Amino acid sequence: MTISYPERDEGRAVTRRLIEAAAQFTPITAALAHLYGYTHPSQFEQDLERFQREIAEATNDHSERLERLGARINGQIVLDPLALQVAFHTLSMNDTGMMRAVSFESLQEAFPGDTKTALEDAVAELAHHGYVRTTTAMGAAILQYRPTGALFLAFDRVAMDFDTRSDAVEIARIWLDGDPALTNVFQLKEHLSWSGRRLNPALAALEHVFHPRRWSQEIHPTLFTTSVLVTPDERFKLRRIVNDGRVD
Repeated sequence: MTISYPERDEGRAVTRRLIEAAAQFTPITAALAHLYGYTHPSQFEQDLERFQREIAEATNDHSERLERLGARINGQIVLDPLALQVAFHTLSMNDTGMMRAVSFESLQEAFPGDTKTALEDAVAELAHHGYVRTTTAMGAAILQYRPTGALFLAFDRVAMDFDTRSDAVEIARIWLDGDPALTNVFQLKEHLSWSGRRLNPALAALEHVFHPRRWSQEIHPTLFTTSVLVTPDERFKLRRIVNDGRVD
């Protein structure tokens, strides 16, 4: 919304002031003129009041938008303690860093002191925040669940002492350096001396950078992908990741 400062009509203002001045010659007319001026403000005064009101409304609206934006940027997801335990358990039991399914039955075995309903609610909470994806079946509200890359990004640093964000940025930096040999993930793994458990979540965090045809679709038992092709389009996106220091 554009707010324009009101402009005074000088001709109208002069005429009004002359009339008001003439009314000052007697007490009665002076009082009436004062009352008239209060109940009938000039067009400029009306415009000025409208202008001030629009400024106040725009400022308040802007403040509310900033507050909402700040809440989205700075807001933290608070998980139920059991959901957090399930998240840590899922990551600590994952030995490949791949997004492999976890059966709900095995989760129940790992948490014998918690009810089925409580565990279902915990997994549903993780799914609500995008940390897992669930699979249902006839007679089973949750048959199994599968961790997403967001789970590794959010909790791997605490659960496994792997900083997946920093690892992904490091890989992006390596691919920007332009050594074609290191776009082969087998050689990249050897170069970094990382376990598959550490490497795979970082690779998964970078998949969105690549066109599907430039991200190997080969299915490998221990690697999230086996090779990538870095073109100018990917270099632009990788450079932004390196500069920002983030992949999400």
